[in-house]
Amino acid sequence: MDNTETSTNSAISDKIFRVFSAHPYLCCFAVCLLLTPLFFGSIWEMPSCTVPILLAVFITGAAVFIWNKCKKSKLPVASAVLFIVSASAALTVAAWMFSRSDSQILWIFLIGCLTLSFLYSSFYKSRLKRQFNSAFIMGLGFLLKFCYVLGTSSAIRQHDIGEFNTGEVTGGHLGYMAYLYQNHHLYQEDYREIFQFCHPPLHHGICAAWVALWKDVLHVSQEKAVESLEMLTLFYSASIVLSAYYILRYFKLEGKALYIPLMIISFHPCFIYLSAFLNNDALMWALVTGAVLTTLRWYDSPSLKGIMKISLCIGLGMMAKLSAALVAPPVALVFLIVFIRNFRKSWRSLLGQFIAFGAVCVPLGMWFPVRGLIRWDVPLNHVQELPDDMDQSIKEIPFIQRITDFSPVQVKRVFENWVWRDGNNEKFGFNETNPLITILKNSVFSENIGELDFEGMDYMLRICTAFFWLGVILAAAAFIAMIVTMFTDRSMDLTQKLFIGTFYALLVGNLYLMSAEYPMVCTMNFRYLMPTVITGALFIGMCIKKHSSKIAEAMITVPTVGFSVFSALIYIVVSQNS
Repeated sequence: MDNTETSTNSAISDKIFRVFSAHPYLCCFAVCLLLTPLFFGSIWEMPSCTVPILLAVFITGAAVFIWNKCKKSKLPVASAVLFIVSASAALTVAAWMFSRSDSQILWIFLIGCLTLSFLYSSFYKSRLKRQFNSAFIMGLGFLLKFCYVLGTSSAIRQHDIGEFNTGEVTGGHLGYMAYLYQNHHLYQEDYREIFQFCHPPLHHGICAAWVALWKDVLHVSQEKAVESLEMLTLFYSASIVLSAYYILRYFKLEGKALYIPLMIISFHPCFIYLSAFLNNDALMWALVTGAVLTTLRWYDSPSLKGIMKISLCIGLGMMAKLSAALVAPPVALVFLIVFIRNFRKSWRSLLGQFIAFGAVCVPLGMWFPVRGLIRWDVPLNHVQELPDDMDQSIKEIPFIQRITDFSPVQVKRVFENWVWRDGNNEKFGFNETNPLITILKNSVFSENIGELDFEGMDYMLRICTAFFWLGVILAAAAFIAMIVTMFTDRSMDLTQKLFIGTFYALLVGNLYLMSAEYPMVCTMNFRYLMPTVITGALFIGMCIKKHSSKIAEAMITVPTVGFSVFSALIYIVVSQNS
């Protein structure tokens, strides 16, 4: 590569990273938006024009690349034309094979990996090593999430979703969206009467507007419009990974101390299956993660602009799902510490910031539950309860017994156990009872993946077993790293430790309280703990940074790479077999 080509690539790399650094979330949303009309969030809804469009893009890109290479190498025009024609023919054959393949999601993943690798090698600059390596890891993670979205329809592996029915008021998250789409206003009766209408409407309102855009403005079918909602949740999940990257960088992690935790976060299954959840979890966790990031930045430099970002993240997060309020106490602790430390010189400025924070955050977060309290006497902490006689009920087992029972029979099967009934209505199997074992299982497989997803693939079941235990190893490593960091690492000050540690403790404590108060298998779900993946990965990175040695790095690198590879393999197979 000559100096001119190097200079050109350098300029392009600088421009790309300058734009992405200035507007990372907008760029991520733009990618999801551009992909939407090509796939509509489902391999089954892919329009017939998608393959020709993508073929034209790849042929054009290949032609430009080959022409420039030949020009720099001073090869004859005839040679350039021959290479371009050959590449075009190869790409056309590949497109023909893709169109007739039963493994289109695998094709997309492999082509995406090759494209990312090509872009990485073509534009790589050692001066931007960290940015390139981080972007490559996150890009592969995004590609895996996108493939999972393509293979996961709005009817499978969801939580309390219902149907998008505009003809009548039906329950579930899709029913909620359909009501808002049809009526353009909130449900006017006691929302406890309709399943899942108890949630604040931010996520459901955005989804209703999204369906209206594609169906009413752009005139696509309702099926395509509804399936494309997963492109929104894909964006939310990708935003969580972006925020996690900036949290890792906030603590000045570099090299393997950055790449290993970033790999764990990018390839962790919880953010893969979250990307296709059509309930309000993805938006809520995206905003909560944003609140953590903006609080850390405000702590370094308290300002009105910074605290307004925190207030919007928490307020809008609660407007998506009230569980976002769990981040408020740790944030309030940071506010209190900063106020006490700076009381003499800037108490007026800080007090003004806190008043502005409350004026934005409280109305955004509380207007919906207050509305329910005033109009129908709904308690502010209302939770829609399930019937006690459901098969998943475990109320007959004392809570103390549940949290102290670690009998090996519970991990004989690495997928989550539920009581099930045969055709004669006879009960079989058993329910999970121990919260810790249950969340370790559904953190990597959710509650919806099991042996049937790998029917006729015994080797995949062995891989799933190894994958589960790799997840256990990384979870244990993260917990140990948290303890070590809390007591020995001085690069993280006391306030930062209290903030991250309190947030972690509240998330875990809340899940255990829910498990005790609502003794159902579904309450012991890792979707209530997803940010702990980020905190755990952060502490692993902090330990690598402080206690760096080749042996220690190898001990965490090997399981991390294995975990990431197995995660990709398992979720591509699950997506392809849906």
